Amino acid sequence: MAGEGGDATAPEPIIRAYARRRMAERGIPEEAVRWVLERYHTRRPAPSRVRAQPAEILIGDYEGRTLKVYIARNSYPPFVKTVVWEGED
Repeated sequence: MAGEGGDATAPEPIIRAYARRRMAERGIPEEAVRWVLERYHTRRPAPSRVRAQPAEILIGDYEGRTLKVYIARNSYPPFVKTVVWEGED
């Protein structure tokens, strides 16, 4: 999975309200989320959670920081569940 790289022609993501609130709290611009969705360097399954749909984590670098974007597994367009800067989770 690591080193797959994103698809620069991906459709517009769906960013849920919860993720938008977290982006605002954490100072994560939408541009950073889109950047990682298109250019991630690592993709891995997210830990399982009770009553939560399976998710994947896309990890990429944006302006010198590493961003983790959690998306619903097999979603197309990508359904962004939440986002966090690495080290702040």
